[in-house]
Amino acid sequence: MVSTKNRHIHDFDFDIESYQKLKHKYEPSNICEMPVKWHKAKDFNLYDDKGNKWIDLTSGIFVTNSGHSNPLINQAIKNQVDDELTFGYQYNTDIRIKFIEKLLEISPSHFNKVVLLNSGSEATDASYRLIKLWAKKNRKRYIVTFEGNYHGRVLGSDLMGGTSSSTDWSNVKDEDIWFIPFPKDGEELDIEKLPPLDEIAAFFLETYQGWGSWFYPQKYIDKLYQLSRDNNILFCFDEVQSGFYRMGTLYGYMTYGDYEPDIITLGKGLTSSLPLSAVLSRKEIIDIDSDANLSSTHAGNAVCCAAGLANLKFLTDDIFQKDFQKRVKLFERLNRELEQEDGVDVVNVRGMVSAIIVKDGDMGNYVTERCVKNGVLPVWTKRESVKLGPPLTISESAIVESMGVIREAIRGYE
Repeated sequence: MVSTKNRHIHDFDFDIESYQKLKHKYEPSNICEMPVKWHKAKDFNLYDDKGNKWIDLTSGIFVTNSGHSNPLINQAIKNQVDDELTFGYQYNTDIRIKFIEKLLEISPSHFNKVVLLNSGSEATDASYRLIKLWAKKNRKRYIVTFEGNYHGRVLGSDLMGGTSSSTDWSNVKDEDIWFIPFPKDGEELDIEKLPPLDEIAAFFLETYQGWGSWFYPQKYIDKLYQLSRDNNILFCFDEVQSGFYRMGTLYGYMTYGDYEPDIITLGKGLTSSLPLSAVLSRKEIIDIDSDANLSSTHAGNAVCCAAGLANLKFLTDDIFQKDFQKRVKLFERLNRELEQEDGVDVVNVRGMVSAIIVKDGDMGNYVTERCVKNGVLPVWTKRESVKLGPPLTISESAIVESMGVIREAIRGYE
């Protein structure tokens, strides 16, 4: 039994086989998570129907940046429902306009147009369309992206995904997408591995590479950005997972430098709750061609926009920002200290996202399972990492407590 201020495990059976059997009775068998049945979630805690309580280090899956069931977001949703407008297709609504204006207000001024969609996959797919149209107009060809990247689960985003699972299923290849190795070992940018610079339309980057929270070496990304500026190449970031202070800054790319990306995709933490995504860019890119067809039936749904507006107000308010950076520094320090533990190769951490890279997948699975049994829920990567991304509202005491549980789990592996 575990009982502390932040955790309470008293009646929990870690029976992954029975859990998956029920899950897969109605849903695809490749959906596989830890056997925690969510009953409710509040702030940085989640609960099952037996009263067990976990510290959530997943934010769902990097969604609830403002905390689960944030009262301000919940109230905004309720108010919008009470206003008797829950759907509006692509028509103007007051809440849609207010949300877009707020998003542009808090974003760098070179962004002046927004495409609203429903998911990160759709946002990446829309970016793919825009890049292809821009390439056609500017007589360019290639989109350069990285091996191992993940950009979503619709065709355009799949084609830019740097894994076999992204593309093998369809037998569709885009010969104009050029993959280069991700520099996770600190490599320098090798221009010889790029196509001719005058034929490159865009560099498309995952702000950090998912399962291992791999960040770009500073000299590498600076050189890539300079190449884009010198050669009329679009510089684009997939910020679906990294945006809205996940990496400590409004957008994750800002941690690398004073860049002005041409396109960024947003999702997940955009509302900290309901499905809404966006593409941020400039007028000359978003309006490049009417054939882009940048719309979707439920995109900009009034209830989702209400949630998004409340979320942006919460995250940019002085009340939240006052001690956020203090908690970021604590999270980063305690993560880095884990590098001293046996079996840990490296810890990649920036802001409120980290991945503890361990010696193999068996150790990653063991540490994750041990944490769940002791009231802490990390992201189950099913490989040689333990990934963490708590709600940004997590308390200092919960950070200290959860990192202690992880440390003990690492030490328990033989």
